[in-house]
Amino acid sequence: MLRTSLILLFVSSFFSLTSFSQQRVGVDVSSRLDNLLFTVHYQKVLKNRFLYSAGVQFGGHGSSFISNDTMRLYTGRSIESPYSNANQPIVDPTGSYSLLDYKTTARSVGIQVGLGYFHEFDVRHGLRFNLNSSISFVSSRIGGYYRSINNFTEQYRVHTNNHFAGSVSLEAYHTMRLTGRMTFNYGVKIPYFFTVDRAKFDPTVQKDLVYGFEPLLSIGMTRVIGKCE
Repeated sequence: MLRTSLILLFVSSFFSLTSFSQQRVGVDVSSRLDNLLFTVHYQKVLKNRFLYSAGVQFGGHGSSFISNDTMRLYTGRSIESPYSNANQPIVDPTGSYSLLDYKTTARSVGIQVGLGYFHEFDVRHGLRFNLNSSISFVSSRIGGYYRSINNFTEQYRVHTNNHFAGSVSLEAYHTMRLTGRMTFNYGVKIPYFFTVDRAKFDPTVQKDLVYGFEPLLSIGMTRVIGKCE
């Protein structure tokens, strides 16, 4: 339901803006080599080579595996994931099992807005810089490995969690004009993710997904709509 509402919001905003000149619509695909994150965006060019943009992004954030030292458990130091339900010990007739290692995969859908600046070296080549902010609804799947310090055996449990995450992203692209309206671009995105609700998502390890810096390689296309100026 949230995903549908976000897409409808973007589509309605897009059509309300298409009466202006110097506009572009675009799509890009970003990756850290183990994920694909898609962005569909609208750009409005302002004076002095500045632009603003709005769009939706959706896709995967890949996976991460957090491996901990077993001695932490043996010395009574707890190990915690970003999710409270995964941090609860497993207690059954065979003993008590505490979280040791965990693997996380995550997908998200969100909206972004931002400002940009572009410079064209000639009729074909140029540079574009963007500063975007976003808020996303994230669905994470965490597989936890739990160890008993009494019988030295392990159990495995899977937990699913949903939460919101925010980000601020600095981006740089090389642009190559293919036709009068079509432009190809490639570059890097350097988003910094932060938690919005620590009650649901409280990361402490830099390798946790959707937390801290997660640089991406990106390729995409934009197309001019309306007048070409």
